[in-house]
Amino acid sequence: MARADPHGEDKTGRPGSNQISGGVFFHAVIQGRDITVQLPPQTTSALYGLPPVSSAFTGREEQVEELLGTVAGGRPQQAVLVAAVAGLGGIGKTELVVQTASRALKQPGCFPGGVLFVDMFGYDQERWLAPERALGGLLRALGVQNAQIPSDLQDLSRLYRSALAALAQAGSRVLVVIDNASSADQVRPLLPTDGITAALVTSRDTLDLDARLYDLGTLSESASVDLLNRVLREARGPGDTRVHDEPEEAAALAQLCGGLPLALRIAASLLIDYPTRPLSSVARALSVEQSRLHRLRRKDRAVRAAFELSYRRLPSAHQRLFRLLSLNRGPDISTAAALHLSDLDDYGTEELLHDLARCHLIEPGITWGRWRLHDLVRLYASELGSQQANVDRRDAVQDRLHRHYVETARAARSNLTVVTEPLTPLREPPSPRFNSEEEAEGWFEQECQNLIALIIAATVDVRSPNAILLAAFLAPYLRWEWRFRDMRSVVAAVETLARERADSPGRMGLSLLLISYELDRMDYTYWAVDLLMYAIDFLCECRSRRFEVMAMQEIHHHLLKIIRRVGVLPQETASKLDQLTLAHAHLVPPEHTESDRTCWCRQCWMKRIGTLKLVPALISRPGVEPFSLRDRRLPG
Repeated sequence: MARADPHGEDKTGRPGSNQISGGVFFHAVIQGRDITVQLPPQTTSALYGLPPVSSAFTGREEQVEELLGTVAGGRPQQAVLVAAVAGLGGIGKTELVVQTASRALKQPGCFPGGVLFVDMFGYDQERWLAPERALGGLLRALGVQNAQIPSDLQDLSRLYRSALAALAQAGSRVLVVIDNASSADQVRPLLPTDGITAALVTSRDTLDLDARLYDLGTLSESASVDLLNRVLREARGPGDTRVHDEPEEAAALAQLCGGLPLALRIAASLLIDYPTRPLSSVARALSVEQSRLHRLRRKDRAVRAAFELSYRRLPSAHQRLFRLLSLNRGPDISTAAALHLSDLDDYGTEELLHDLARCHLIEPGITWGRWRLHDLVRLYASELGSQQANVDRRDAVQDRLHRHYVETARAARSNLTVVTEPLTPLREPPSPRFNSEEEAEGWFEQECQNLIALIIAATVDVRSPNAILLAAFLAPYLRWEWRFRDMRSVVAAVETLARERADSPGRMGLSLLLISYELDRMDYTYWAVDLLMYAIDFLCECRSRRFEVMAMQEIHHHLLKIIRRVGVLPQETASKLDQLTLAHAHLVPPEHTESDRTCWCRQCWMKRIGTLKLVPALISRPGVEPFSLRDRRLPG
């Protein structure tokens, strides 16, 4: 390098010329008239500091291609090349961006400057990384000496962005990976702004950034099974064929893990510990809901801990609503129903739901205005809810939610029962809550699985006095849509509730009467008779003579239908009917009326029963399909 006059002039008095070409410098440069820089033949990459990629990565090929398409462009003056991946804790965000960055580095000429990686520890209170510290580390990785690194955030960001832009202009474009950021303020100073340098960001929250946003979901069942297989074979070698040997257990295990990569890897680790342990053993251990989260842990990894990092950052009102959302037993919940969980108005409740969705503790449903929890998140919310039951007034809130479903189902039912149908045990005018039959049917369609889940849960662990009445209001819709399987599930639960006397005699009797009406119209006539005999006992107990008579008339109608169509009756049913005529003699005419073809005195009862072929059993038993009058399995 030539000597330079300290005042910037040569011996002739002309101004000195300082020119640097062929490289990028972030150090002090001595001013001089002529400076010559000798560069090495090839520019060294800025950094290759990515975490190791997993060979068990699977099920995300489409997402990787989308991310590569976003960050691999680099056209001059293009908008900021930032892809922000958001999702639930344990969903696999870090692995996705690391895999994407690794593939991007292998594409010739895409990122010759290498990759900068920084973990912001955004959800860890002890290790949370301030943007100033992150920028200092990134600048040092780029080769800037400590003496040249400023302390002010604005100056740090300016120098960092200038360095990235200079590298890009010099043909050493860098990919920046910012992992585990918790807020836009934490990550925004680290984003490049030159329109060429690209960045990948991960967060559990949907961040307000000038970025292409990607919401990462769970793995499909096939991808989950593949992940289990890959992790096992990676750890134990190709000889570990347990996933291949137990395909049904592998599918069950994938389902219990809910497609969550963290849960799947923990389950695989439990199998790795013992090469002879079958998948069925782990599946059985996880099948108990109350202990599933406790068992999904190993050493420093735990599903519950991953959720807790997101939950504890929530304000108290958000935490309370999150805990209470687990009261809804179905797959999703509407904003209107969630309103009955909170102590807020419509707008306040909706804002809380949006906030919970932005931090991915809940997610939007298939249709707008509905929200759902991942199965494991639901268990976590339920655990927290049990711990805070008194604070949340959990029992009162649950009753409020159930009453909302019952009242709305009753209103919707009134719009489905049109005047052209035969007289039903409960005839009400159409409720003004729905503008049309189609609107009422649409409500049932959206809420059907929630209502069924509530009814079934009432037989197990959620004692709801509204469940059997809700079943009565739901039954017309199930018959309307010919949803045989759902109807069978609901009626089986109703029988259990009837045996346990889960409600008042009057409501039990009326509900059974309403349900039997719909069962008969689906040709489950034997089952309808069975429910009606239950109903008469309850209606007699509460002295509801009108409905008692109606239930007995329904039995008459069903028996004539059976005689006319199949001529077969189970012996057990015949015996119950005989006892019914004796126990409820007030419903049986005391004398025979010869001129009346519809006489149902005791003599006529026995005569009609005598025309039927009695068989051992037809009515459903646990695990056995109920018989329909259309069923070819009917004897005789």
